[in-house]
Order: sequence, then structure tokens, then C-alpha cells
Amino acid sequence: MNMIWQEQLSEIESHFGHHEKYDWKSAIETIKNLVNKYPNNVDIYIRAIYAIHNILVEEDYPNNEHDEMAELLKTYFEKSYNLFSNNAEYLFFIGKILHIAEWYFGLEDDKLAVEMQKKAMEKEPENILYEWAYRLSCCEDAVEGYLANQLIEKEKEKIEWLRSKGFPGIYVLEHLQMSNQKYLKQVSPA
Repeated sequence: MNMIWQEQLSEIESHFGHHEKYDWKSAIETIKNLVNKYPNNVDIYIRAIYAIHNILVEEDYPNNEHDEMAELLKTYFEKSYNLFSNNAEYLFFIGKILHIAEWYFGLEDDKLAVEMQKKAMEKEPENILYEWAYRLSCCEDAVEGYLANQLIEKEKEKIEWLRSKGFPGIYVLEHLQMSNQKYLKQVSPA
């Protein structure tokens, strides 16, 4: 039986962070097959980039697979950026991950990450999730913490939307929760 692509990616993502033996080479083949099968699907590119990046940065894989994975990540980033550089959701998610090990994306600093998040915010100015991410990246001001709190407390649909996005959404949600905790400590010190 053929699993739908969300299930295939969720299966791979379910092994992240468990420090277990896992066939990452097979996972990469699954990701390649999905990107080839759905070359214009922004969600697949986002999740593929997050997955490959996570494997490179966090997981235990054979050293001889590093260069091929690193090159694939860079290729997928370049292809997807050409396809989706005007898609606010793409800009938001990829802008978040570009802050970590940006050299894997062929970048020397996080300037493009901040630019992408700013562009996502400008494309959807009513989306406070995008504004929060931009402020977290560039300013870490009082508004950033307030927005995190508003999202956690009053924007349940945004939280559910993040949860529906697999590993990228969970990753962002963790940062949102940390931002909220920091804000709560500031406004009600013990």
C-alpha cells in the first residue's frame, strides 16, 4: 500500500532525536522520491529541507553520507527558493531554519533568513505568527514576547496550523513556547 506523502515524511520525522540506529540513507531516498514526484509542492520542499537539515545537524549517520546530503540540502534550498520566494509560508518556515548552520545552505550569515521572514510578514501583515518570527530574528524586543503570548493564549488555530505542518511546525512551536515563557517571566517576575 502506498502511503500518502504526509505519512511518509511523518514516519521519517518520528525518528528525529531518538539517537537510535535508523536507515537515514533510505529516508533520504524517500525524500528524493517525494520531491521528484511532487516538484511544485511547497509543503514537501519545506519538510524535505527541515528533515535533511535535521539529519545533518542532529542525527547519527555514516560520515560517508554527509557530503551527498549537504549537497542535496543546498540543491533543494536553491530550487525551492526559485519556485517559492514569493510564498509567505515558505519564506516563514525556511527563514526560521536558515538561522541554524546557514553554511549548509551556501550562506555566510543569517541576513537572508531575516530578509525572508520580513518578506513573509510584509506579504501577510495581519499574520502575527510571521511578525513574531521576524521580531524574534531581528530584534528580540518586548513586542516579540507579547506576540508569542498572544499566539499561545488567543490564536489556537495558528497553534493547530503549526502542529499540522509536521516537524517544521513543531520546531517553530517550540521556539514560540520558549518565547512565551521568557515573556511571562518578564511580566510577572517571581
